[in-house]
Amino acid sequence: MDTVNTQVKRYFRSQFHLEAPLSPGRFEAVLAKRIGSPGRRKPILDAWKAYLEARGGDLEAVRSFYTAVLSHPRERLEALVYAMHLPFVEFYVRVLPPLLPARGRVLEVGAFTGALLTLLREARPELEWHALEGVRQAVEIGRARTGEGVQWHEGWFPGQPGLPEMDAVLLLSCLPEGYLGGLPDTLEAPRYLEHFDFVQRLQGLEGLLKPGGLLAYAHGPFLGKNPQAAEQALVQMGFEAVQVVGEGDYTLITARMPVALVRPDPSPVPGPAQHPGPGAPSPLPSSDEVWALLEGGAYAEVLGRVPEGTTGELAYLRGRALFALARYTEAEAALALAHHPEAENLRVLCWAEQEDYPRALPRLEALSSRGGRFKLALGKVYLGLGRLSEALRQLHECGLPEAEVYLKTTLERIEERVVRLCREGDWSEASRRVEFVEDLSPDLLTRGLLRVGLQAALQQGLWGRAARYAQRLYVLGESHGALGLALAGLKVRGPEALDRVPLADLKQVEPYLTDAVARAEDATALLALGLLRHREGRHTEAVRYLERAARESRGEAAGLAYHLLALSKRALGAPVLEVLGDHKRAHAHRAYPVTQLFELALEAREAGEPVLAREFLGRVREAGLQPFGQIEPVLKLVEELEGPWEAFRMLTQSLEQSAEPPLEHLELAYRLSRGFSQSQEAEAVRGRYLAALYNAGQALGAEGLLLSELARNPEALEVLYDLAEHHERTGAYQKATETWRKALDIAYYREKDLELSREILRNLLFLNPTDPELQLYLEELKATSRALATLEGGPDTLAGVTPEALMREGLPRFHGEYLIVVGGHTQLRSRLTPILQHQGLELDWFDSDSYTAGREVIRRIHSRLERAHGLMIISSYVGHDLSEPVRLEAENLGVPVYITPGRARGVTGFLRAVAEFAPQIFRRALKGG
Repeated sequence: MDTVNTQVKRYFRSQFHLEAPLSPGRFEAVLAKRIGSPGRRKPILDAWKAYLEARGGDLEAVRSFYTAVLSHPRERLEALVYAMHLPFVEFYVRVLPPLLPARGRVLEVGAFTGALLTLLREARPELEWHALEGVRQAVEIGRARTGEGVQWHEGWFPGQPGLPEMDAVLLLSCLPEGYLGGLPDTLEAPRYLEHFDFVQRLQGLEGLLKPGGLLAYAHGPFLGKNPQAAEQALVQMGFEAVQVVGEGDYTLITARMPVALVRPDPSPVPGPAQHPGPGAPSPLPSSDEVWALLEGGAYAEVLGRVPEGTTGELAYLRGRALFALARYTEAEAALALAHHPEAENLRVLCWAEQEDYPRALPRLEALSSRGGRFKLALGKVYLGLGRLSEALRQLHECGLPEAEVYLKTTLERIEERVVRLCREGDWSEASRRVEFVEDLSPDLLTRGLLRVGLQAALQQGLWGRAARYAQRLYVLGESHGALGLALAGLKVRGPEALDRVPLADLKQVEPYLTDAVARAEDATALLALGLLRHREGRHTEAVRYLERAARESRGEAAGLAYHLLALSKRALGAPVLEVLGDHKRAHAHRAYPVTQLFELALEAREAGEPVLAREFLGRVREAGLQPFGQIEPVLKLVEELEGPWEAFRMLTQSLEQSAEPPLEHLELAYRLSRGFSQSQEAEAVRGRYLAALYNAGQALGAEGLLLSELARNPEALEVLYDLAEHHERTGAYQKATETWRKALDIAYYREKDLELSREILRNLLFLNPTDPELQLYLEELKATSRALATLEGGPDTLAGVTPEALMREGLPRFHGEYLIVVGGHTQLRSRLTPILQHQGLELDWFDSDSYTAGREVIRRIHSRLERAHGLMIISSYVGHDLSEPVRLEAENLGVPVYITPGRARGVTGFLRAVAEFAPQIFRRALKGG
């Protein structure tokens, strides 16, 4: 694919949403799609018809048409003008820039809104560009679009005053405008010069184009072409170095301006044909006469001789003339009157040109076996319907030169679709489409298709196909070809896999990598060469390659480049901060393992860079402690850089994910929590640590922990609860009583919480129901309750309460329901079992002091779960290796499970839990479980 043509297409696509050329015969159909209202469309159609029928230099018709087009910016009718000139614009941009002078002024005559001028200026920015345009709206749009880099002049050629002398004048697709009426396909030389007033109009170059300056003339897409006549006229006028560039319709004539122009002698021109007077009817010509006119290209004369509405073979011939003039709507109407098989076939071509694709498709598929223009039309229909593969097949097989522009458009759209598939990761479909084009003809593969085909083949591991595409790109001088040969030889899908390639294999493809770097400094080739030099120990060269690779790469490839760059710099003894900076950039593109980030954070801390150390440590904090075997160094660094709370948070998250964490981790969490011991998280950790100490048989350690907590905060009720329960567990009832009394004093006298005091007193009564001092406490609470009831006007909750009634308060009455309890200490079990049995509850209690985890104990509990109406687990026992299997089995059997909320506060806490759990026990019993 021609790179210049591709650039032109991309420019028009981005600026005007223009995808393909437009035949003038389809202008009306496309206009109807953009402006649906006939009333709004009529002024433009009238101007278009006047433009096509203008004679004798009717510049007003030209101005009216372009003014009407530019008055509808929302419908982008300006793009339709460029679409009709698109193949010629591509031709001019391809051949003209090398022909322009090295410096000086260049004037484009009839620049419209400056699209061609913009493209030429991009190719030759060093020149001083001028534009001449007679339509004021076009001048305003062009001046806004091109900015200060182009000087715009309003006026027509010739006769424009006040212009400076130019070093080059471009008369491209502009001189025929105003002379388009009644033109055949070609004109004889004398008729050509007379019709377009060619010699007289070129006299306007005197004073405008410097002697020796360049004239570039092209007829453009209009009828009436005769490049030989134009060339001969320039020679006769005295122009020097007259040359013709291109061939056929795409012809550009260049010449050098003489010091003075010569007016050649006019050649005799045949006089006008004699026609009958206006009153006499013109006789219809014979079919042979019309055929002869058609073969001579005299289409306008055919239309003049064969009137509209004629039927039969003459209608067929009139339709052919209209078709040749690209007037497809009129041609289709004329052919419909012919009632001729060939006329019907030609009507199908008219439908295709009018973009009536659904109507034309079935007929064209039947006629495509005839080849030629039918295959071309079918290819255009497929292209319009978006069926690109079928369009490419038909356009390639038709063999007509005019199919080339549609073939290019189809290949461009296939390339765009394949690029989109590659972005979406659909490598197999992208590869299939490229291979289809290759199967049709390897010559159809453009550079873009070869590049995306190479990429798709590499991603799928199709090494042979990738090598084939890479070889073709290599021959075309593309750096992708050399790199593709290297990657196919290494059998890697992309740069991110290069670090796993052996050194010997990299050495084998080194010439290709060097070639790719020499041609275009390809980022992947730079990365591979940097990796090779790093492994060879040539770190200075490696740094040079890797720095360039890191700047140009994206994604994981950039991460690998920065990682290798950091290693090479470390080997060369570069400053630690520079090495760590490259590691940080590498991690941004390609995530490092958490353990490596921790090592880099340690290194940054030792180098005196705490900010950089925190950046590395951020990912470690997010990942948690699971990847580390030894967590103490990690927590130490986090505590040092982020504070004890962050270290404590990381550790507690790790503990939550472990059913039975090591005692050392719980001890460490407890130590970290001392700075914020009043928080809920610290309380939860202390509870788990105490339970772990009990499970490990370290009762003295648990007591020391609680005493130290109490020494730190003597009025902490939670600590007093735990210490009192500890004394009960160890049988130190006197110390338990003293601790509960201290908690009662704090709850009653300091916290002034009557309900909490009542609960603590209940615990004391269970320890010693006959203690007279407890009776005094109860009387004091009752007096306070009476006073509050009188003050607030509410009920007295302690009226008439006795010690025995307080002990059994709130307990429901059971009727032989069966409950299994797991956890708690022996003293709690021995004290509460008689009370619960007295309430009618059958009970099996497996406390943590008498039972340890074992298959026999678990089997016993499982066997009893089948007839149990409920399972209670003391919260301090949650996560124990005895409670977890039991809980899972109960849930599988549908037995209700209740875990006491928080660590049970002695007897009272457990009894309150039983009362809350009782409704579930009753429901299970009623179901017959």
